[in-house]
Amino acid sequence: MAHRAIGTTLTLKKTGDEGQDLILKRVTSIGEQATEVEEIEITALDSPNGVKEYMSGGKDAGSIEIQVQVKKENAAQAEKLRAVFASGDTRGWEIGLTTGEKMAFKAFISKFTNGEITTEGLLTYGFTLRLSGEPTWS
Repeated sequence: MAHRAIGTTLTLKKTGDEGQDLILKRVTSIGEQATEVEEIEITALDSPNGVKEYMSGGKDAGSIEIQVQVKKENAAQAEKLRAVFASGDTRGWEIGLTTGEKMAFKAFISKFTNGEITTEGLLTYGFTLRLSGEPTWS
């Protein structure tokens, strides 16, 4: 059975003296997350038939691109995200799917962009979450 994406949430988990988690409003896109495994070449002079050999190396959980619409009621959230970006802090994040599954991960904001401004367009901003460590599913 297919599930709609509308209703998916993105949450910045609280830290230190912050009172509560920040559930982001007006998110229009959460990009794909892909984990890749590094290749380590282990070819030796006696490798069978002169064919290169490899083994699995470290995993890289990648980055996730986020797009958000600007509205008056979410102006404070943009300020908060810019502050998190400026701090360089690795924070806890969570994506809540409409299936009830949640992906929790640690990430820092590696890029913050102000969207294109056009005569017929909406004001938007975007940011890139660079994952640090392995995401967990529950």
